[in-house]
Order: sequence, then structure tokens, then C-alpha cells
Amino acid sequence: MTTISPDPAIDVRSVSKSFGATRALADLDLVVPAGTVQGLLGPNGSGKTTLVRILATLLRADDGSASIAGVDVRDDPTAVRFRIGLAGQYAAVDETLTGRENLVLVGRLYRLGPQLAKKRADEALERLGLVDAADRQVKTYSGGMRRRLDLGASLVGQPRVLLLDEPTTGLDPRTRSDLWQFIRDLVAEGTTVLLTTQYLDEADELADHIVVIDHGRLVATGTPDELKSRLGADRLELQVAPELLDRTVELLAGIGSAKMNIDSARSALSIPVDHSVSDLMSAALLLREADITPAELGLRRPSLDDVFLSLTGQPETAPLEPPRPEAAKQRRTTRPVATHMAAPEHATRLPGSAAFTDSLLVAKRNILHILRTPQLLVFATIQPVMFVLLFRYVFGGSIHVPGQSYVDYLIPGIIIQTVVFGATTTAVGLSQDLSAGIIDRFRSLPMARSAVLAGRTLADLLRNVFVVALMIIVGELVGFRFHNGFLPGLAAVGVALLLGYSISWAFALVGLTVTDPETAQLASFLPIFPLVFASSVFTPIAAMPGWLQAFAKVQPITRAADTVRALTQGGPVATNLLWTVVWSVGLTVVFAALAVRRYRRG
Repeated sequence: MTTISPDPAIDVRSVSKSFGATRALADLDLVVPAGTVQGLLGPNGSGKTTLVRILATLLRADDGSASIAGVDVRDDPTAVRFRIGLAGQYAAVDETLTGRENLVLVGRLYRLGPQLAKKRADEALERLGLVDAADRQVKTYSGGMRRRLDLGASLVGQPRVLLLDEPTTGLDPRTRSDLWQFIRDLVAEGTTVLLTTQYLDEADELADHIVVIDHGRLVATGTPDELKSRLGADRLELQVAPELLDRTVELLAGIGSAKMNIDSARSALSIPVDHSVSDLMSAALLLREADITPAELGLRRPSLDDVFLSLTGQPETAPLEPPRPEAAKQRRTTRPVATHMAAPEHATRLPGSAAFTDSLLVAKRNILHILRTPQLLVFATIQPVMFVLLFRYVFGGSIHVPGQSYVDYLIPGIIIQTVVFGATTTAVGLSQDLSAGIIDRFRSLPMARSAVLAGRTLADLLRNVFVVALMIIVGELVGFRFHNGFLPGLAAVGVALLLGYSISWAFALVGLTVTDPETAQLASFLPIFPLVFASSVFTPIAAMPGWLQAFAKVQPITRAADTVRALTQGGPVATNLLWTVVWSVGLTVVFAALAVRRYRRG
């Protein structure tokens, strides 16, 4: 069942946004009636993507207001996220998951039940022609298939408003044509589309109404036909042999309503005409009588390319007043607007279980990454195994630990070192998601803001469980033993995992700050290496230089390593255990708050 909505689907009033000294948007107005396609044109850097990100709740405007389906994007962003679908400039799909898994995950994060999410995913796959590839990993998809899947992910929640930011960039003509038809079908069913594009034929083909912006300001607005009509008359265009150009110019001087344009390089003429057909016939008759046969002769209406170049290439173009709903002129009759999914009218607060459920969904996705990328586990295990072998059989003979075998001293330290280094994968994973646009996808969904980070750190915690278990096995093979019994040994593993989890939150902040995965990995290892080697992981504190001992005694890695040793080998536990818990809780509280804040700000 559908209903007619008299209210605009998108309403932007005097929105401004600056990045430092750069003014991305300046008092921009835009009103999009429901059930239409609004084209948004402008050169690179004109502010198109900034506006899309504001409407998608990924950025906050400095001034002005914007609303989606009557909901203010600043006052109630969660309710807005229920109403929108976002497809950015690049396909923000997870390469490691299958096509179906990508869509089901998005559906679940739209708060759909498991069965409904699967049903919606299957429907999208069928409409997009991806059924045969549904259970293949996305890394096997072509560029066009990924783009279609990305569009499908933006539709699983049946949004009222679809934000498409240059959706066909880089696609071949066949795939572009298929996506055009798909967009037409969506709008026919009642979806409102905001389409940014640099393909002017795309805007001409799809848009009911077009707004052109340049340097963050509106420079023109109207239907494609209205914009083209502002350039004036049709043009009579012809091309002749170079030696006949001057004679042709003289012959046709009396035709047309304005000065002709002469292209000497192409031996071509372009003449503005008011009486298109009669002027064309007159020119053809004159040429025939002069025995001149043109290589080309015809009429051409101004195109959107002409409009675009005219508007954005001439800074003096006077901005036009943007239309309000009552004055907006559309090429097609406003379509019925489908009610779509039952989005809550006010969804500022998600259900209390949302953070837990969403975190588990994201954690499951990240665990699938680990299981389907064996090299990640191999890399995570080779390094600590090498340290065990080096310090056990190469350096161990020169390191003396009073009253204890070196292997029993070493393995607890290796366990701590392993979880600490393993925590750096949190930074790398988040940085990869950020650079691939997947973080923006998550941030545009009506999911708990902390779930992406909690799911990431939880998955890395489970990975650490596997790696610690492996290190214990390796330790047993080289002579390490739990001299204090099973339960204290289990507690030692818990202490190690607790510290690793807390440090993961510190690296979550790094991953959200550094968008390049390789740089994120380097930024993570730089502080960790000196902390590990300036601790009791490999050597007793007493063997270190005096100036280093005071620091080494109190830092969290030493406290955790000494706690694990006491629990596995016997000895006083309380002080080091207390400090390890304090460090772990403190790191988690501080960096979780900073990371979530960074995630919210984008």
C-alpha cells in the first residue's frame, strides 16, 4: 500500500560547512519533492559529497538545517538513518564476505529479524542479477558486480530516500545502463533519489530536477530542459572542406540570430538560430546553389554539457533562487511514495539490546575475516614462535633468572608479548574498513555507535585466545610447565587476554585516525616495541640499566608478565594482579571513550 506525501523528502536550508579555511558549502538551499530524482551537479571540490555526507549524518553542518522525510539530521540522526540508503563513490562492500552475507549483515543492522533480513537480501540479489554469484566471496566479483551489490546494500532497509554519490563512476556502458534502469524502477515505486554525478548524460537521462553548485554555492536550478533553454537558441552546425570554409562563412552570414562560431581547426561552423527548421532548409538551399556539399549538416539543441561548462566556467553567473515545494517544476508527475519499512517516527534511542546485538554481528563478520584469511593467523603466530625459539635456544643461555629455569620465565612473557602485538590488528582492521568506505556504511546505518569498535575488539580478543593457546602448546614442547596447577594457569590466561583487550581499544583509536593500513600498522608498532623490550617479558628487571628499571617496574606489560608468572609458577600475586587490573580497566575506559568519540565525529 502506498500513500501520497505532500512534504519534501529532503529539505536543506542555508547549510554551510567549512574545513579550516576552505568553505565547502555556503548557505546552500535545496528542496527535493518526494518520489523524484534530484540531480546534483558540480565540478570536483564543488561541495557535492559534503552535502551528501551531511544528509547521511556522517558530517555535521556548521550552520543551517537539513531534514530527511521531515526528520532533522542533527536533532534525530538515528531516525534519519532508518529512512536513508547510501551508496558512495566507491563500492563499500566487504570483499571477504559473500554477496548474500554482505546484504544480510546490513539488513540485521537495520534492525530486521534474521529471516526478514535474508528475504530482503534475496530480493535485492534477484533484482540486481546477482543470484548466481550470491554465495561467492565479493573479492571474486567484477567492478560492476560490486557496484550493484553496493547499491543493493543501500536498499535492504527499503529506504525512503536514496543518496547516490556518483554511483556509476568507472563502470562500463552496459553496467551503467543497467543501473539507470534499476534507479528508474526504484523511483517508480516511490523512492526519492538524490543523485550526484559528473556524467551529464546521466543527469539528463534520470533527473526530474537539477541543481548546479560551484564552490559550495548554488549557481543554477531547474529541469534539464529549463537549464538547456537558458543557453538560448538551437544551433545549426556544419563542417566543410577547409578550402571552402571562408566561402561558406560569407554565404551563411545572413542566417541565424547571433554571431556564428568558427572552428578553423575542424573547418566547422556553429550558428545560433531562432527558426530551426526553416533556417536549416535555407542553409541547405544556399549551399546547394553554391555547389558546396558539407561533410556534416544538422541542428543541435544545447546539452547539459553546454550548461555545465557555461555555469561552472563563468564565475560571474548569477545564482538563481532555489525552488520551494510549491514552485518546483518537475518533468514527470510526482510519484506515489511508498511507506517502505516501518521506520519509527522518532528513533533517537535504540533498543537497550542494540549495542550487544550489533557488536555480536560485527564480531561475527570480523571472525569470518580471520577464518577466511589464514595468512593473518600465520603471521600472528610465526613472530611469537620465532621469539620463543630465539630466546630459548640462542639468547637464553646468556640470561640468568635466579631460582627459576629460563623457559618457565620466558613463556609467560611471550604470552603477554603475543597479546600485546596481536592487539595491533585492531588498528589495521579498522584502518582497512575506513579506507574501503565500510566504516561510512556502518555509520550511515541505524546501529549502536559503539558496536563497530566493540565488535572489532571482541573478534581480536577471540583471535588472541587461539594464539595464546598455541603459545602454551609451543611452550610445553620446549619445556615450559604450569607448576601452580590448572585453575591458576587459567587465571593467568585471563589476565593476559584482559591486557590485550584493553590495548586493542588504544589501537582502535589509531585505526580510526590513520586511514592507510600500512601506516596504521607502523603507528601501532612504534610505541609497542620499546614498551615490550623495556619490560620483564624477556629479561628480569634487575638485569636492566638502573635508569630504566623504575619505568620498567611500573608499566602495564611488566605488571601483566609478572602476574602471569606468579600464577603459573607460584609466588606472590596480589600486588601485580591489582596493578594489571587497574591498568587494563583504565586503558579500556579512556581509549574506548576516545575511540567512540572519534568514530562519532567521523
